[in-house]
Amino acid sequence: MAQVRMVDARWAVLTTERLKATRIATDPILKKAGLTRRQASDPDAKIPFHKHAALLTLAAEATGDGCFALHLSSDIHPRQAGVLGYVLLNSITLGDALSNLQRYYRVLTEGLDVNFSIEGNEVALMARIVDPLVADERQVAEFGLSLLLHFCEMITGTKISPIRVELRHGRPKEARTIRQRFGCPVRYGQDRIALVLKREFLDHAVEAADDELLNILKRHCRQILGRAPRTKDLGFDVRELITALLPSGQPMIDDVARELGMGSRTLRRRLSEQGFIYTELVEEVRHKLALRYLNDSNITPTQAAYLLGYAELAAFNHAFRRWTGSSPSAYRRKGE
Repeated sequence: MAQVRMVDARWAVLTTERLKATRIATDPILKKAGLTRRQASDPDAKIPFHKHAALLTLAAEATGDGCFALHLSSDIHPRQAGVLGYVLLNSITLGDALSNLQRYYRVLTEGLDVNFSIEGNEVALMARIVDPLVADERQVAEFGLSLLLHFCEMITGTKISPIRVELRHGRPKEARTIRQRFGCPVRYGQDRIALVLKREFLDHAVEAADDELLNILKRHCRQILGRAPRTKDLGFDVRELITALLPSGQPMIDDVARELGMGSRTLRRRLSEQGFIYTELVEEVRHKLALRYLNDSNITPTQAAYLLGYAELAAFNHAFRRWTGSSPSAYRRKGE
């Protein structure tokens, strides 16, 4: 049996709300898409990706707006993308944000493969639909690229003019509106779905106007580490930096050492003098944070995995079982 590719229901919720705002009955549309009213009301639920794509297509038909997905994407804030959105908001530069997106996008969707590549003076942000059950990809493809451009502009506070947009589907009658939305030439019938930007945009700073993710991490860090010691404590400082770096992936000792103003060799030596091993500190912080996250009903196991720097939920499950002898889901059920 083929794997069912899932996606957060948050986009289905927004689609349903948009339909309701235009006084269109949503139940028949949801039913045709294979979704229930309950599935389309919980943004943290998971639904099959192909049903998300079908809902966008049906919404465009019901409203008579062939650019329904484009218009929907323009009203979404990165916060509404959940944990992934907060990671983007707190990345240092747009290049960092795109690297984090490439690493963490699966926390939001399994229906796409997302990556970016630098091609000379251009950077191509590419998406590939991997759900074979998607019957019509136009709306979901335009939604994805438009949302990506919108997020890039919002987190940097910069108007970004792409070099071009590439889409796999044929040229629609709304081609002029699509070109106006992206502000660049749009090529149809291509081999890939891509948003192509000037490479220089990668260096644009992220404004980080919303630091909620950092506040969550700092709060959990304080709960684990307690009040900062009055005297200088290298172990405390390293644990705190590890906690801050985890959402961006594996916290490397070079990065921690740089934050502390020393080389990695010096940091290893000084940690050793105090009886610490860096890799063991990473494990310790991950273990303690995992317990905190799983005791917080607002954080799902999948979100916990990505906050802890794991690219896959399976890797988190394996580590958690090593630490506790049980799976994250079993641990959470035991505490309920």
